[in-house]
Amino acid sequence: MSERQNVFRPIHKGIRSMLYAHARDLQVADFAAVGSSNRLLTDLRKDLGDSLSNCLLCLLSVHTRHEERDLLSKLHPHDPGAVDLVMKEHAALADAIREVAARCDELLRLTEPRDRVEAGDRLLTEADALFAQYMVHLNHEEDWVVPVMWQWFSDTELDAMRGAFYNNLPPTLFETWMRWTLPALNPQELRTFVRGMSDPSPGRLAELLRIAEATLPPERWAVLRASMKGPD
Repeated sequence: MSERQNVFRPIHKGIRSMLYAHARDLQVADFAAVGSSNRLLTDLRKDLGDSLSNCLLCLLSVHTRHEERDLLSKLHPHDPGAVDLVMKEHAALADAIREVAARCDELLRLTEPRDRVEAGDRLLTEADALFAQYMVHLNHEEDWVVPVMWQWFSDTELDAMRGAFYNNLPPTLFETWMRWTLPALNPQELRTFVRGMSDPSPGRLAELLRIAEATLPPERWAVLRASMKGPD
């Protein structure tokens, strides 16, 4: 992988981990059990459109809006073709997210075990399709957009774009994303990502280190903490 700034890669790894975890939970859910399965549905669906919600569908929707505002808008003048392709995928994903959200709402209203199991099977199929579609989209952004960003922007400019993207996240949303993202990075990516938060976003470094200590396994946290004190 190139050593240049890849603005998309860290949070995309966090999104992939989030999708893996929710897909696993959906596969083993007992939808006849109202209490436990409704809690799962709430984690998946609640407050769609609330940028401070931790539900999966909300996070996917909000991520798209932030990405368009802070990253894609800056790239569009240089390569509208690549950006338009990504934006079309965003629109298709928004439709798919709404469909899965509607299926969750349907299931939440049901009380009969048989009806819930049948609706749960449909939800699993539709959610799996959404997750697969989103995975392909993440690959497309990295394949189509990142090379164009490298062509048109310097490392300093990419650092500024990355800083703006993360600084514009409200604190609760930033923490939610980082709790998924930090454990998903390999050691080199983790060290580079955390160090990058010191410039141009010094206000987020202490916050990020707190989240890293709370989220990473002790051995990974110890290595990261030691690396932050060492030379570049």
